[in-house]
Amino acid sequence: MMLQPRRYWLFGVVLLGLVAYLTTAFWDYTQDDVFITYAYSRNIAEERGFVFNPGDHVQGTTTPLYTLLMSGVYFLTHDLLHAGNLLSAILLALTCGLAFLLTRDHLSHYGGFAIGVILATSPLIYVSFGMETLLYCTLLMLALWRWERGKPYEAILAAAALTWTRADGVVLGGTLWLVAAWESWQANQDAPIIFRLRQLPYPLGLVYTAAIAPWYLFAWAYFDTPLPNTFGAKQSSFEGIQFLKDGWNWWKTFYWDNNPLSISAFLFIFIGAWRVLKIKSLRPVALWAGFYLAGYTVLNATAFWYYTPLFTSYVVLMVFGGAWIFEQAGRLNSNKTWRFALVGVLVGISGVLAILKSQDFADPPPRTSTYVVLGKWVEANTPTDATLLVGDLGVMGYYAQRHTIDSPGLIVPEMYFKQDDYAVLKYKPDYVVATGYYTWQQVIAQDWFDTYYRSAAQFSTEADTFSPMTVYQRRLPLTTPSTLWQGDTLPLNCDIRSNEGDTLPNEIRARLLDAAGNVVVEDAHTFFQSIYPTTTAGGDEMIHEQIGLPLYVPAGSYQWELACGDDRYTGNIEVLPYTENVGLARLEEVVWSPFAQLAGIALPDGNVAWSGGSVRVVFYWQAIEPAAADYSALVHLVNAQGHVVAQADGYAVNNTRPLSSWQSGETIFDTREILLPPNLPAGDYSILVGWYDWQSGSNERQHLTNGDDAIRLPVTIQVQWPGGTGLP
Repeated sequence: MMLQPRRYWLFGVVLLGLVAYLTTAFWDYTQDDVFITYAYSRNIAEERGFVFNPGDHVQGTTTPLYTLLMSGVYFLTHDLLHAGNLLSAILLALTCGLAFLLTRDHLSHYGGFAIGVILATSPLIYVSFGMETLLYCTLLMLALWRWERGKPYEAILAAAALTWTRADGVVLGGTLWLVAAWESWQANQDAPIIFRLRQLPYPLGLVYTAAIAPWYLFAWAYFDTPLPNTFGAKQSSFEGIQFLKDGWNWWKTFYWDNNPLSISAFLFIFIGAWRVLKIKSLRPVALWAGFYLAGYTVLNATAFWYYTPLFTSYVVLMVFGGAWIFEQAGRLNSNKTWRFALVGVLVGISGVLAILKSQDFADPPPRTSTYVVLGKWVEANTPTDATLLVGDLGVMGYYAQRHTIDSPGLIVPEMYFKQDDYAVLKYKPDYVVATGYYTWQQVIAQDWFDTYYRSAAQFSTEADTFSPMTVYQRRLPLTTPSTLWQGDTLPLNCDIRSNEGDTLPNEIRARLLDAAGNVVVEDAHTFFQSIYPTTTAGGDEMIHEQIGLPLYVPAGSYQWELACGDDRYTGNIEVLPYTENVGLARLEEVVWSPFAQLAGIALPDGNVAWSGGSVRVVFYWQAIEPAAADYSALVHLVNAQGHVVAQADGYAVNNTRPLSSWQSGETIFDTREILLPPNLPAGDYSILVGWYDWQSGSNERQHLTNGDDAIRLPVTIQVQWPGGTGLP
């Protein structure tokens, strides 16, 4: 049935209208992985190299062509999110048009229009917006169309561009060559085998190889490997049929829930594949779909965007299958009107249901908003040379613009175990982002994490189940200083290098010796806090170990020793009197008679803090005489109205030094960490300090010599709001 030219325009306008409508709905939509590519694109445009972290030549994006394309877009606009979504919409329209051209000589034009409607309304298509997926679909349809038109070299060049878009494009290149080889073999079936072998389409393969070679040669030279690092991080070869299982679940998520009739699509696809395989020029459509499905079943990379190109080809096969069924129905009833009306109704209903279902996915994942706020906070409030560890790399890494490490290992080749705790302990980054996800909650609940990190700020947005997200800051530097103040902690550091299979050390041990050689402080912990996943090294790697020795010692010169596996290190440290610390706020006549005097306080991190973070206060106590009871110290953060908003009560030195252990004349260095509520309003706050009798149950406060029951310290804590909406 011929379609008049004006109908082409009508169908085109309808399809463009559908794409425009749903693009508007998905205008702010994004996925975290999108921003991994955008970070590479930005760095290319800003001449930092084809890198995520400047200086680190790691291929953490799977799509070189799309990355280069978006780097060009970056010159036009830095708003890559909306530019990427607009580009996806344009590519979707092109995909629909190319699918129409691919099938126009084999289906009625209404069949081609049905393909376009199904593609233009599919939620699976739109949740892939911003990624390379729509470029992939466009190039796939372009290659298949040019092959169908009898242009094998144009088709193979399109397949090469597809391979530049993502490495699995080699499946299409291989499919086209195999089809050409089979056709050549069949065409010369009466000739000798040597002649048939000589006639195989080697030039076609050479053109394809020459077209993809520049990227892979560059990748090999620049990244030391032709394959992206994400290949190893995302795939689980030969571990079952998870790709098939997840594909079934994605279909139920996107289609079955509101359109049970979509189950018939599976029958249509099989029939369509059978039909298409009988059409010489269309065989690559079905064969590619089969090879692609088999390949990903082996790889087991199951993110939804890997199904989108497969879905695109399945739609073509499905419509072929449906057309055949209606052709058979025509033998029973030659009235074409009812058949076209029925097709129109089915396609129309499916399209409307798909549009309605798409609305469920139009909003970006709620955690994306939190990631943006958090990333911008890191960019504005941390040193430019800071290192940052995250779980989800894309959005936070893009906005933070810091040297980023991701625990799944997408841009860290030496991440031999894809575990959050492994990544933290191995690299000990300056900042760690812990989300509300249960694996991170397991990490921060461990004692060693509190030893190494303190909370700096916390972020939440409404309906985000990954909130609250907390940025933790490393407590101690990764270099050992030569001078410190009394009451500080001496960080002793070492790097343990091991080769794959090497036996790992048992423990890390350190001690501090005075001038006479006496041990005054010592500590030890098991290697990797006893949580290294195996008993031998998982690969060629370097692990940073650290021990902190508290300097609760008299001022003077000391020697430290560190045993780090088989290596031994020594050095000297000068412990300076705390009274000379310019950061010390001296206090006069702050006495709780007869047991203690507060000689001064210090704020090691300054007096500016963030909601959801923490305030550290060092108290310098002078013991006078034994107390009548083991009173508890009262440390309260109060607002302008005197209401307590946070506190850090308890015995001194992490509850290890009750008053009964104090010796007359002794100086007690007591560091308290006040954890700030995540929804604490910005403003100025004060710290109240006192002592109370908790054992009697009366909580009666002990009075200072001036009669007060607490002292308001002469410092103001300035709390700032980091961003977000507060608790979810």
